[in-house]
Amino acid sequence: MRGLLALLGLVLLVGCAAPKAELDADRMGRLFIDAVQRGDWPAIDQGIAPQLMASPTHAARIEAVRKTLPADPPWSIRLLASRQVGGNGAPGQERAELQYLYQFAERRAVIDLTLVPVGWKKVIPATAQTPRKESALLPTKPEQPASGGPGGYELVRVYKALAMSYTEVTKADEAAQAFWAPGRTSGQWLFLGLAAATPVFMLWTVVRVLRAPLLSGRLFWALACFAGMGTLWMDWTSGITGFLPYSLRLMGFGLEQGPSPLSPWMVSLTLPIGALAASLRLALQCLRT
Repeated sequence: MRGLLALLGLVLLVGCAAPKAELDADRMGRLFIDAVQRGDWPAIDQGIAPQLMASPTHAARIEAVRKTLPADPPWSIRLLASRQVGGNGAPGQERAELQYLYQFAERRAVIDLTLVPVGWKKVIPATAQTPRKESALLPTKPEQPASGGPGGYELVRVYKALAMSYTEVTKADEAAQAFWAPGRTSGQWLFLGLAAATPVFMLWTVVRVLRAPLLSGRLFWALACFAGMGTLWMDWTSGITGFLPYSLRLMGFGLEQGPSPLSPWMVSLTLPIGALAASLRLALQCLRT
């Protein structure tokens, strides 16, 4: 029992872990957003990816975001999501997709930023006697410096902005994403009821299996009751549904909301194939006796 509780605790901790971004991408992303907020165009131009710079409308697009940003500095910045796309032989250009929640004095905003790596730099940290020094941009990753050796340096990957968007979080938007917001249809409530009934059916079948003394392999069948195949999900705000046929899930019920205040609640259920198979096995056992 203690082992099971420890495992469940570990799963919860992993599921609730804060997102982590590649350190250089996160640092340069925050610096770029700060430059846009201040209207520091020399810094903005240095931070723009060549693909975005080639667009004749890039300045107007960035200016549109700058005008929506409050002039006062943010009270807090929180990383909501981070995703590395491409690289390591994957198709498409490598990029880092970051999402932040900015808290200002009178408003909150979600900022989405896409960065692309453009090269590397060798950085010699500042000391009491010498200032910080950076090398020119290097197209390929140089050799890692020997630790503790003379003339040591740090390797920094350089990212530049490919796309940026700003979405203000209004009270109306948050209210619309609330779980108990009005406007849910009877079909949505029926879906929620079926999703909640799935783990109840699984647990009820486990009890029936454990109370069947003549059933061989009771422990196996009890564990099999928690297995489900396929996931049917619903966006609780819009009512849009989808199906993942090849997913394998335990307990059969899911209810979660993304880290962004604009993220909808997602309700999901899975076909309780283990509990159905165990119920069929119990029925056959009853027929034989």
